[in-house]
Amino acid sequence: MAKQKNIWKFNEDDWKIHFDDKELLDKIREEFDLGSSTTVYYEQGVLSKETSWDLVIPNDKINKVKKFIKDNT
Repeated sequence: MAKQKNIWKFNEDDWKIHFDDKELLDKIREEFDLGSSTTVYYEQGVLSKETSWDLVIPNDKINKVKKFIKDNT
């Protein structure tokens, strides 16, 4: 589950959530139609191995996304 420390205010209109679980990230992007506004982190020196992701969430969807995470982890 995304812990509270992995959820933060990104700017006036958006939040960011950090994910280590690609499957959960994909479910949320599909469920809430969030597109591809994602920051990808890679294993050091290996650009083919994604290790984690930050996803931008609009203010109007953050509470629903947090509930979805809670219910699905």
